[in-house]
Amino acid sequence: MKKINVLIIAVIAFATAFMTSCNPDTSDFAAPTITFGEDTGNQTVIANSDVAIAGDIYAAGEIKQIIYFKDDVSFGDAITSGFDTDTTTHFSMSIPGDQVTETFTFEVQVTDKNDKIGKGSVTITVDVHDTTVVKTTSAIQLYPAPSDHTGVNPRFSSLTPDFSTYSWSTAQGNEATIDIMYYNGRYTKSQSNAPHFVSANVSTQYTHGGDALSGDNTTHFKILEGTELSDLGDWSSINSDVNISTIDMTSAGSNVGELSDGTGAFDIGSIIAFQLSNGKKGLIKVNSLVDGNNNGNYYDPDTDYITFDVIVQNEASTVVK
Repeated sequence: MKKINVLIIAVIAFATAFMTSCNPDTSDFAAPTITFGEDTGNQTVIANSDVAIAGDIYAAGEIKQIIYFKDDVSFGDAITSGFDTDTTTHFSMSIPGDQVTETFTFEVQVTDKNDKIGKGSVTITVDVHDTTVVKTTSAIQLYPAPSDHTGVNPRFSSLTPDFSTYSWSTAQGNEATIDIMYYNGRYTKSQSNAPHFVSANVSTQYTHGGDALSGDNTTHFKILEGTELSDLGDWSSINSDVNISTIDMTSAGSNVGELSDGTGAFDIGSIIAFQLSNGKKGLIKVNSLVDGNNNGNYYDPDTDYITFDVIVQNEASTVVK
């Protein structure tokens, strides 16, 4: 009887071993993998702006839990349910702007049901720059300055925080600070050659008696419209340069010189983005277009002018757009 029992035990042990050898070895499953979306991988963002991070997870051994980390500190609770399938799921996280103050690493850690761990991370570079702005009201009053123009009122201006204005005589020796001039095409503002701004590097547009200023500051202009305009349309609410710094000025690359070149003329209420030679970006809001002589075909060089408000960065953003 004892021999039979021993034989039965041996048979059971053999069968168990055989059946186990036929089952897949769970240790053969690869560790989970994390793939980040094209737009949410390593990126540079403006300080204090929200950051979206998204991607996909695959776990052959089935997903057990997901944990997010921001600079090695857990970001939220572990997620143990709600996956798209047992093996795959899409993840999407939003990091609020008040937690985006310096460069950080964001990691996704996935554990499968065999306790294998997969990790993936991205680096979010935070552009920390001065988020204050300088603003004027209607302090900048600029008179037209076509070639060979005479007159005594200011014809040139800087768009940096001192916002100086210069007549022809005072511009001599201050060329390095001049960023802009106003030009109305020798017509009143009701004519087809409407008012526009001119970059300081367009020397042919500010000659006097055949002499040209030596300044060559390059200022790019762009009349805002669409989403960019709606983001900045409420002038009184602009209290930082977050939206200003992200204005895409690449489309203004050909508009070195007259703003009307390829962009159309501006009018009262227009908001114009600009980028200076030193990289600082800003906004111009046109307040008034004063027709000095109002005779329909010419202007008075000392009573015809434009007024505008300016907001400009204190420090140029390192994000190039």
